[in-house]
Amino acid sequence: MLFVTRSGDLEADLSASESKGEAPPAKRKRGRPAIVTGEQICETALEMGVATITMTSVASQLGVNHATLYRYVTSRDDLVRQAIDLAVSRTDFPEPSDDGWQDFLYKTANALCGLLDQYPGIATELAGGTFTHQVLHRGAEMMAGLVQMGFTPTNAVLAMDLITDLVVDHVRKSEQLDGRVPSQSMPSRDELAKEWTGPTDTSEEEASLGDIIAAGRAAIGIEPHEWLDNKLRILLAGIGAEIAPR
Repeated sequence: MLFVTRSGDLEADLSASESKGEAPPAKRKRGRPAIVTGEQICETALEMGVATITMTSVASQLGVNHATLYRYVTSRDDLVRQAIDLAVSRTDFPEPSDDGWQDFLYKTANALCGLLDQYPGIATELAGGTFTHQVLHRGAEMMAGLVQMGFTPTNAVLAMDLITDLVVDHVRKSEQLDGRVPSQSMPSRDELAKEWTGPTDTSEEEASLGDIIAAGRAAIGIEPHEWLDNKLRILLAGIGAEIAPR
């Protein structure tokens, strides 16, 4: 940074100082070391997508040396877990109410879906077995809510596990199909639809198969939240028929 003297002419001031035998002013170092916080590091990881970050890429995005990150986290996995915990802590999950367990589970599913949509990559991490303190704590709170509404503890765990698996798996596939999280094995929606071709002959059996493939290709293009809503309704009906309180 250039500091201008009162005369407005830096060169003239330096010359005047030298003519008087004065030492020229010491040069100041440019800028200051970047300062970050643990929350900023986690924020950056969430913005970049936790499924694909490295310690080096996060440090580069923040403009610091990657060694700086180790003041706050012990490893990449620790950073991912802390970032997920931050995202979960910022999410409003429903409380048990008089609206019933179906409404409670439906709203829980949508709150989880909103979290995963907002922060691409978390669904991939959760599907891969990354569990964190906040994830387990919030899950236990949701299960306790179901127990308050009449579920047995075992059935509360089963119901929440079913809902969580459905939402996480759905969002993971959707974000990879849509390219929000890179995948070496998952094609795009357009590629998947092109690969799923119907039969070329017109036999009755093949014609029926053609209708099924056409329906499958149509399903690929359905808006992800609408498709999730369809699956969620069926799952809630199953919970109601098998394990919900009578």
